[in-house]
Amino acid sequence: MNLVRHYWRSVRASLWFVPVLMGAAAVLFAIAMLRWGLGLPDDETTFWLLYAGDTDNARELLSTLLSGMVTMFSLVVSITMVVLTLAAGQIGPRLIHTFIQDRQTQFVLGLFLADIMYLLVVFRTIDGERVDSVPHLAVTGGTVLTALCLFVLLFYIHKLARSIIYESVIRDVAAGLRRRSRHLLPEGKESPPPPALGDDCAWIALGTDGYVQDINFATLVSCARRAGAVIRVEVRPGHYLLRRGEHVAVHPARACNDELADGIRGAFLLGSERTPTQDLEFGIRQMVEMATRALSPGINDVFTAVAVIDSLSSSLGFIFERGLEPSALCDEEGEVRVVRAVSDHEGIVGVAFDQIRHAGRGNPAILIRLTDAIARLAPYATSDALRAPLVEQLDMVMADGEKTLATPRERTILRERHADARRRLSG
Repeated sequence: MNLVRHYWRSVRASLWFVPVLMGAAAVLFAIAMLRWGLGLPDDETTFWLLYAGDTDNARELLSTLLSGMVTMFSLVVSITMVVLTLAAGQIGPRLIHTFIQDRQTQFVLGLFLADIMYLLVVFRTIDGERVDSVPHLAVTGGTVLTALCLFVLLFYIHKLARSIIYESVIRDVAAGLRRRSRHLLPEGKESPPPPALGDDCAWIALGTDGYVQDINFATLVSCARRAGAVIRVEVRPGHYLLRRGEHVAVHPARACNDELADGIRGAFLLGSERTPTQDLEFGIRQMVEMATRALSPGINDVFTAVAVIDSLSSSLGFIFERGLEPSALCDEEGEVRVVRAVSDHEGIVGVAFDQIRHAGRGNPAILIRLTDAIARLAPYATSDALRAPLVEQLDMVMADGEKTLATPRERTILRERHADARRRLSG
């Protein structure tokens, strides 16, 4: 069931799923229009919106529309591939999923494919030897669909032009991170503290190399309840595993058997790449990749890195407001059955700022912006667990600035921003 759910999510996010559905719907729509169109009275065909020509003109019109739509569809696919190639080279190959999963792009491709399928079905039904076989309504529908595709093509070109702008990509990635945060971080829901499990445990290796893509925690809770055990998961989505290792512990060791081990392995899905399904850090790493690419010597785009830092501070504030994922999961009776590893505040702050800080060494704009971003997070640091990693990151930024900034003025500005940020965090 876990595997089926994962593949269903992958299919829904693919570039071909929506176009195939729209193409199939267009075939059914064409059949319906053919049945209704042949039943129109003669006086209805004089209405100016309906096609009123004979069979030869209908075949010629549909042939022209069909050849033009095939050419336009080829143009749309070519433009899409060019944009994806540019995005992979400039923004990063791991951000291609953002373009592929876009519903508007899938709808545009689906509309062009649907129009082609519609015209094919209608075109093959027109018999040039029968004067009464002209499907006036169906031919009119094909004309309307083709005209609609022309206007949609203009919209699509505008969308693609904006989609490779860094600010648009940053906004889309940040929006996806917020959606996943709402799903993974239930606001106001507190989990029970993990019990003291001790050293009496049996370790289970998952037996597969790859990234942890999905974990069915409901299955783990059910398996632990049947065995009367507590399962401790030492890995989380996004981790890369080897087939051998200490991945899952069963407490106590006597509760572990072959049936329980098979059930635990079946709850994990591993693959060749990271996925955002349960990985809270996935979206953060995507934005960090954009910033580090922008700061590379070949690009040296400081403004994009600054925009990423601003968006990261906003996303971290949203995550801090909601709290961490629950680390202990209970069964229906309230007994703790699964203790899992989750992303903590220190890890989230490190993922967001460490690589950007390394890439921005010696760049006063980046170091000052990082300091300002951490200062903006002060209102969200409502506990010592939140303040400690922010203060640590702030001090590391200051230390890098003292070592790498060339002019005294730059170091003075950074010291002032650092002192102000420390004051806000301490307050």
